[in-house]
Amino acid sequence: IYFNLENNEIVSQNLRTDWDIAFEAKSLGWHVILNSSLGGKAANSGLSDFNDVVSLSGNEVWRVDDPTGNLDSTAIGNYTATNNVYIVDRGYNISGGAIGLKKVKIEYLSSSDSYQFRCASLDGSNDFTQTIEKDTNYKFIAFSLTANGLVDIEPLKYNWDLLFTKYLEIFPGVGPYGLTGVLTNTFQLVEVATDTLLEFDSISLDIVEQFDFSNHMNAIGWDWKSYDFSSGGFSVDSDINFVIKNTNGMYYKLRFIDFYNDLGEKGAPKFELQKL
Repeated sequence: IYFNLENNEIVSQNLRTDWDIAFEAKSLGWHVILNSSLGGKAANSGLSDFNDVVSLSGNEVWRVDDPTGNLDSTAIGNYTATNNVYIVDRGYNISGGAIGLKKVKIEYLSSSDSYQFRCASLDGSNDFTQTIEKDTNYKFIAFSLTANGLVDIEPLKYNWDLLFTKYLEIFPGVGPYGLTGVLTNTFQLVEVATDTLLEFDSISLDIVEQFDFSNHMNAIGWDWKSYDFSSGGFSVDSDINFVIKNTNGMYYKLRFIDFYNDLGEKGAPKFELQKL
């Protein structure tokens, strides 16, 4: 769910399973990301001939996109330097079943500022080649490997600030783990500061300069809530305050109040929001 702070409204929403891979849309941008909400990951096959990749070798080094949004640390990485075929694990569907593997070879066409990529199942079936034309009004252009076509996912890049979603967080010694939380539109300069010392009502515009702001996409993240194994439910820490600078340079304060809707169903974050 994509949310606009200034208008206090949902801009757009989609199913997690609607897309698999997305291409950076800014001029001269060449990065490619995967659908972290499904647990998407990729491995460099080490082979440049598309037809030579027919199965897993067992020696794959699987990578996921950096949850901070650092485009220099994506699962696919700098494919322009390798010209290799990548194996993409599409992750898991809503029911937890594995979606499957694809082999992908990507070429950034700098002369036309577009992409061309080839994709197939490991056995060579469902082989197709697609050209992706950029639209700089967006941050990324998404593609579905189920529909084998472009899909509208992200709103216009200036129209959203927060993304409520599931994503992969990386924990030392554990690795990537899927969590429900909030990501920010850091590519449009959204920044977040976290405060646990002040009362929510006491935070005002004249003190925002005392906060340390982060441009990490997962600066709000997931840990404003916690799971109680004894009760089998989530609780929200309403003493955690977030001060957010949006795409237009305006400041807001936000705190979470609940993670359940009126029917007691989880995954429905309720928050208090005020412009400073």
